[in-house]
Amino acid sequence: MRDPTDPILTLYFAYPFLLALLSSIVFDIVERALEGTILQRGMRFGLILVLLITFPSLFVIFSSMDYPPGFYIANFLTGVIGFPLLGCLYAWIWARDR
Repeated sequence: MRDPTDPILTLYFAYPFLLALLSSIVFDIVERALEGTILQRGMRFGLILVLLITFPSLFVIFSSMDYPPGFYIANFLTGVIGFPLLGCLYAWIWARDR
């Protein structure tokens, strides 16, 4: 953990924007390979994000830091709920573009 006065710590707040930008680029690349309705395509992409981001992140945090169980549950639920919703949002936006 960085000291709260460390100027590099401000980059922490760029994470959501970086995640949104990079995940939208990845969705644009793989969306033609996702089959089904808008909802199905979004959920599939969200599941991919859960597998690639949520589970490895939880594993690293669990194996290297000692946090209360609520922290892990919150991170798990954020990934399992948030990433499929993000995928559905992307699928809906890309479908409107056609």
